[in-house]
Amino acid sequence: MRIKIRNPVVLFFIGLALLSVLVDQQMVTKARESFPASEAPAGWQTYKLGDDEFSVSLPTVPGMSSYRVNPELSSESILRHVIGAYAEGVAYVIYVFERKQSLDDFIAKFQYLSASSFERNLDVGGIRGKAFGFKNAERSGATYLLAGKSRIYAFQAQGSVLGNPDIGIPKFLESIRFGKNLEGQMLADGPGALSASQPQPGAATNDEPPMSGRQVTLKPVVVAKPEPTYTQDARQHQVTGTIVLRCVFGSSGRVTNIAAMSRLEHGLTEQAIAAAQQIRFIPAIKDGRFVSMYMQLEYNFNLY
Repeated sequence: MRIKIRNPVVLFFIGLALLSVLVDQQMVTKARESFPASEAPAGWQTYKLGDDEFSVSLPTVPGMSSYRVNPELSSESILRHVIGAYAEGVAYVIYVFERKQSLDDFIAKFQYLSASSFERNLDVGGIRGKAFGFKNAERSGATYLLAGKSRIYAFQAQGSVLGNPDIGIPKFLESIRFGKNLEGQMLADGPGALSASQPQPGAATNDEPPMSGRQVTLKPVVVAKPEPTYTQDARQHQVTGTIVLRCVFGSSGRVTNIAAMSRLEHGLTEQAIAAAQQIRFIPAIKDGRFVSMYMQLEYNFNLY
């Protein structure tokens, strides 16, 4: 059925409406074309540790610390990599150990296990392990401990109820892949990054000053704290001692405003600052929102 409109006034207003729609569409298209790519919301990306080891999805570019230790110096599994990321109230960390013991013996001595309640046995791409979890009124978390032929892997995530742990933690753990010719961006040592364009749920405003430990309701929860390593010069000069850093654990999940209160020579102070930048934590909480808080960190350097 055809509808004929002969009234010129009606035709005039219909024409204006169509012109308005066309103009709006052109403005939207132009805005999208001019929107800087760096300001676009960051999504989850896949990262891999070598082409034939593992891959996993993370919400931001992760930081990574690698360690070189003679395996003959210890009868226990040796830490090789610590990988960490943070977004939306959830901290993610992966520990990679060179395997020198059974998984059960490893779990009995694993000092970073935050989720202590055993849930089930795992088989992820032929790599077997165990799943642990916990949940309380403030946080929830989960850990996958997996043992390959030469490595033991700990995939761990912990988040505040102010964030999105029910979304982020399963997405992280379900993305784990083992095998050959894996896809993803290659992991590299460095501090990683937190997307400044992606607002963090419940975060304080940027102009709000950091608080002291007495002012907050809940203090920050550190999920990953990589240790600094000796420089060759410091080892040759047998430098030992303690470095004290003053910093801010920001509401955005980043360690900022790092200042050395006591120093050591031959690059050790720089090593301590680099390690502090890779700490992954759940920010402090006050009045139902994330806030920034002053912190003091100590790093001990001993030759043994």
